[in-house]
Amino acid sequence: MYVPLKLYTRYLGKKISRKGKSLHIADFDLNIDRINMVIINSSGELLDFKVKHFPEVAQHGFLKERAKDIRLKALSELIDYACYHDVEYFVFEKLGRMRRKKTSNRNINRKLSKFPKKQFLTHAKVMVTKRGKKFCEVNPAFSSQDAELIARKLRLDTHTTSAYILAYRYSKSINAYQCL
Repeated sequence: MYVPLKLYTRYLGKKISRKGKSLHIADFDLNIDRINMVIINSSGELLDFKVKHFPEVAQHGFLKERAKDIRLKALSELIDYACYHDVEYFVFEKLGRMRRKKTSNRNINRKLSKFPKKQFLTHAKVMVTKRGKKFCEVNPAFSSQDAELIARKLRLDTHTTSAYILAYRYSKSINAYQCL
């Protein structure tokens, strides 16, 4: 039986009251073997960041269902952590088609072909709307290249810095049409 997401969240969603009046934004950088999350306030200050690593899921021979379970549990933990820190907007990269360009490394080609990007986003959308928060997707164009330049200054890795850049861009242009 198919239940529309809005109907599901209206009756089964968790009602969470806002403690403060400041606007917090969480951005997630999704990768094959890790999820990076940053939390910023409306003025763009970095409040917190968290990284969940799961390198074993990218190994050859690792069970697909076990990898799915590990990835989705990590994503759920990060969403719960962000909700605890009073985040209102959850920003995710619009993950379109991954590069189809073949590299010379067979291991990287296999990992890229097995990355469940739609599964990540669908699960995140359900978890965020279930908690009464706003799910947003942004175009990640040039965030990785900008992150390489800024990462040393912030003393963060490039993936966390990329998430910070996307959250900062979103905080400067919050638009109701970009959210669910």
